[in-house]
Formats: sequence, C-alpha cells, structure tokens
Amino acid sequence: MGSADAIEEWEWKRLTRKRLPKLRSGKAFDAASARSVDQSAAASKTDVTKHPNRWKGWRSASVQSVKDESPDCRSFVFVPTDGEPFPPFLGGQYLTVRLNDPSTGKNVSRCYSLSSGPDEPHYRITVKRVPGGTMSNLLHDTIDVGDRIEIQAPKGKFHYSVEASQSQSPEPLNLIAAGIGITPMLSMLFQSLNERMDREVNLFYQVRNAVDAPFLAPIREIAKMLEATTGVRVHLWFSKPEDDDLRPGDSIGRLSAEQIVDRLGHHRGEYLICGPDVFMNAIAEGLIDCGASANHVMFESFGVKSKSAGALAVPACDSCVDESDANETGSDDSIGCNVTFQTSEKSASFEAGMDGLLDVAESLDVDVDSGCRSGDCGACVRRLLSGEVKYAEPPECDVDEGEAVLCVAKPVSEVVVDA
Repeated sequence: MGSADAIEEWEWKRLTRKRLPKLRSGKAFDAASARSVDQSAAASKTDVTKHPNRWKGWRSASVQSVKDESPDCRSFVFVPTDGEPFPPFLGGQYLTVRLNDPSTGKNVSRCYSLSSGPDEPHYRITVKRVPGGTMSNLLHDTIDVGDRIEIQAPKGKFHYSVEASQSQSPEPLNLIAAGIGITPMLSMLFQSLNERMDREVNLFYQVRNAVDAPFLAPIREIAKMLEATTGVRVHLWFSKPEDDDLRPGDSIGRLSAEQIVDRLGHHRGEYLICGPDVFMNAIAEGLIDCGASANHVMFESFGVKSKSAGALAVPACDSCVDESDANETGSDDSIGCNVTFQTSEKSASFEAGMDGLLDVAESLDVDVDSGCRSGDCGACVRRLLSGEVKYAEPPECDVDEGEAVLCVAKPVSEVVVDA
C-alpha cells in the first residue's frame, strides 16, 4: 500500500484536507493567526471526564474496520451502535474492551491505548498479538468488520499537559516509543497538531526493522510534510535494519536517554515514554540523570505500579491507607476477613499475599471481569452489599458510593459482594 493511501486511511484526513495543503506548498505556518482558534479547542479538552456523552460501565460498539499495521499488530476501529457519539478523550488514554472467550464461556477484559486522534468520531486500538495472550489472540482470530464488542469510556492519566500546550511559548513535547508503544504517541501527536502546529514536537521511535514497525510508513510521510514548516521532528532508531530500511537521518542501534538529549540539544519540555518496561525505566531514569525535570518525565505500565523515576504518581488522599506502613509493622487488618459473593453463593477468608477482593473471587472460581489489576480500568467494579473496604491508592476508574474496585479493594470487615 502506498503512503498516500495509508495517510488517507489514517487519522490525518482533517489535517491533510484543511491545513496541510498550505504547509505542503512551502508556506510557513502562521502561528499567530491560528493560535486563538487552536487554544479555544484545546481548552475544551482540559476535563473530558465531564463531557455529556461520557458513560459509565460497558457499552456496545461495532467494528467499523480492521487493518494490519505490521505482521503481528492489527488495528480495530470502533463506532457507536446506539446513535450516540463517542465522547472525546485525551491523547495517551486507553480503552478497556471486553469479549467472551468461547473456550471457557467467560468474559475477558483488557486495556489498550487508543491510537486514534481524540477529535475523530471513532475509537481505534492497535493490538499486538502476544503468544498465549487470551485477549490479543481473540481479537486477531475472531473479530472482524461488523462484529460487536463491549467497551468502557476512555481513561488514564498518561497524557501531556493541555494547559501547558495553551501557553504563549510552550515547552517542547517529546514523545518516546518502542514497538507497539507507538500507539499512545500517535494519539498525542494528533491532538497536539490539532491544537497548534507551532509547538516543538519530537517523536522518537525505536523499531527493529521497517517490516515490524507499525505505522512507520505514514509517520515518515507526515514527517516529510511537516518538518520544513512546523515544529514536528521524527527521529527513527533501527536495532536490526534490513536492506533499504534506512533513510537519511535514521540511526542504527538502541535508543538511549543520552542520545535523545544529544539529538535535541537540550533537556527541556515534557517527556512521555511508552514501550517495554525495561525500555521505559532506562529512558526515564537516564533522562532525569541528564538533567530533565523528574516532574516532566512520565510513563505508564498496565498492571504494574512501578516505583521507578518517571512512573505515574497517584496522588494520596485522606481515605487511603499507606500500605508501606502496614507492611513495616507486619499487620494487615484485612487478613481473615470473610468475603461472600452473594450471587455465586460462595465465601472465603481474605488471605495474606492477596492484593484485593478479586483474588478471593478467583480462588473461588467466581466469574468477575478484570483487566488492568491496578484500579484503573473499572472492569471489576461491583456493588458492595455490606461491609467496608480500603484502598492503598485511590482507584483511577469511576466508582460510586456502595461499589468496590475488586482488584485493589481490601476488606476491613466482613463484606458481601454482588457477584
């Protein structure tokens, strides 16, 4: 497929039809004339959680299109089935999806970063097939155009500061990805370009080779269109390039924090990182060692509460318990509390080593959806019929009074759960 076709199928329709023609003509972007419009649009995104179209719980969506981005990465585009438009989101946020596994008859839930632009009428996720991965293989093997899937509203704190992007002279936005970690970076790049085109945006992309690099062709095409007239710069690193993979300006080897700072010529701005855990930890710690502000370095790892520099910090709240203090004293008042699942008519005691009520449910083979296992996606939220629970950290997902996020909720008394 030619790059022009890839661009047309991609999220650049708004940009290529309305804004990029002037840029391709060689005319410099007039930042002053566009700033007021762009910043007005950006202001509306500062709190997408209050959008009137946002919903709670599961919602049916239809698969509009399916497209292979590389041999093992496939994109799925979802559209509403009820006529109500999807609410906007912030680039970098993720979507929780649910499917029924026909081999077990149970539902499976997982979180995937959105790779579409926040202003598009659809949602898109790009999923890498993982050997032994239940959800990724279900999506690749069983889902096609016209099928339906259940989703929750986009969530997540992994996004750049919209407020900072509205300033008169915003600091550089530095997006750093390896492999399938490119997906949230695409979404953030789309959002930044729709807000303004005068901001310095650097996209660093570590890949193995051109064949195994999702979205490489359209990224190169957009870089070609934008680099001469806007602040967008694309920096590609190939660890094992094949013949004809490299183009002028591409690099060979493994991307490091030192190389990033050297290529930028500074350590200013926001740094957002996505890729394998080892990659994210090394880049984040290296950037801070090179002088980047720790407050401006961010990465997110699904299902892992990383303590490394740059990991997303979850703010403390009065109702939360400091788990480290409990560990130091060797006491945990959750241990021994009886947990009853009313619908399933099963019960057991909360045991040492359990992270939440979800562990009790799984020990009893109680069917409860789960995804992130870190209190973010909301797949395991259930009604708490009686008793009280505590959280070491406040859950990121939507949870109402009388509900519990089972993966991270620990009992402080006997509890009864609607499951």
